[in-house]
Amino acid sequence: MRLAVYGTLRRGSTDTGKVEGFSLVFPGELSFPALIKNKKGEGAVVEMMDVNDEDLSYFDNYENIDGGLYIRTTIDVKLDNGKTEKSWIYVAGPLLWETSKTFTEVPDGDWLSSKTLMMMNRVDDYERQASEF
Repeated sequence: MRLAVYGTLRRGSTDTGKVEGFSLVFPGELSFPALIKNKKGEGAVVEMMDVNDEDLSYFDNYENIDGGLYIRTTIDVKLDNGKTEKSWIYVAGPLLWETSKTFTEVPDGDWLSSKTLMMMNRVDDYERQASEF
């Protein structure tokens, strides 16, 4: 199975899609995103990664599954080619819900959009992305 990533795990791959019925948000004052269920949400742009059990174990640790920061679950991803694929994805876990008083939507549901990069004052990333076009 593959893993759909939407935030700090994204690497700029063109193997992308979108998940619907969710919002990509900044939990509280944190500078990393989380995915939360929201039927009226914009959805989120995701990159697809091929993973094995060892990779998933590493990512589970990185996403602090045992500490409740995120939960790994499955989701349907609508790929850019129009097909739908079931994939693993990390969503906000109980720790994020308990410690976040607010959730601010990530612009366009896209962690790598120019709006998000400027919002987070990641100017170097924004300028590098702009120079690639």
